[in-house]
Amino acid sequence: MQTSTTSLSVFSSLEERTRLLTGVLSWLTAHVDYFDPPQEDEIFDVSPERILPGRSRKAFGELGLALRLSQRVPELSGCTEIRMLSEVWLAMARRRNIFFDARRRTHLVPLMSVALAVLSVLDKVPDSAREALQTVLDRRFLDRTERSAWSQIDIKYYLDAVGLRHAFPEGAELFRRSLLLRPPALPYAERIDLYAATHLIFHLSDFGSGNLPGATRSQVAEIQRYVALALSTCLAERDFDLASEFLLARICLGDGTDALSYFASETLLRAQQPSGFIPDASWLEGLKEAENTPERESEEFFAVYHPTLVALILLACDMAK
Repeated sequence: MQTSTTSLSVFSSLEERTRLLTGVLSWLTAHVDYFDPPQEDEIFDVSPERILPGRSRKAFGELGLALRLSQRVPELSGCTEIRMLSEVWLAMARRRNIFFDARRRTHLVPLMSVALAVLSVLDKVPDSAREALQTVLDRRFLDRTERSAWSQIDIKYYLDAVGLRHAFPEGAELFRRSLLLRPPALPYAERIDLYAATHLIFHLSDFGSGNLPGATRSQVAEIQRYVALALSTCLAERDFDLASEFLLARICLGDGTDALSYFASETLLRAQQPSGFIPDASWLEGLKEAENTPERESEEFFAVYHPTLVALILLACDMAK
């Protein structure tokens, strides 16, 4: 007999949620070293203004976000795996000197903002890093070059979290300008459009802690219908990364305790591999058959870490409800 979760959960039973969480945490703790970012103060062969985020910095920041959101749930923040991951993340941030030359490495400022938001919850925001990022923002560079509502709300969310001044519009204006009010027809939507929709929902709602600013009840209902249809499409296409994001979006919209969400969470659990990760499209298409070499292990990590982290964020937001 299954043990029910609360009526707000997207999981049909506590057992299923626990199984998914156990596998995700097992895989993340076993592969935490792969999240290690570059040693910033030893990069001399590239002009600072030309240094781009790259996939290892991105993975590091996304792990930090998942750990930040896990702190909202006492059951997660107090568990051994989350404490271990948080300690390792903080040690990496300090050792790699991630805020080095923040005034010149302007392309890294968005990820540095994420890191500051993580530090504000896990530890303490360094005054020198806060001042350096504020200097960059006061130059009015980012708010002039980041033009889409998606990119602006992504950055604004983390700047607001640490109290930095900026010139980005308020959330209600960004919502009005976003594709959430005019989403692309699903048969013609590019994957980047779908990621834009989910990220707008995540950051505008503070991962389900609030409402979409400026949205009417009828607008939210239309967005909920679109998200449900997009989730169904991603499940049919076995796109588990986007499926996880749209299931998370349903949680953020307060709309997810139905047969579709239960089917989606059960599908993710069935897709979860024995080591605990959630596969993405490239892994399903044949990366799993590649020769077992260190290079293959690294490529597998970058292929599957994102849907696995999204699963952890999904679990944290579901448990917070």
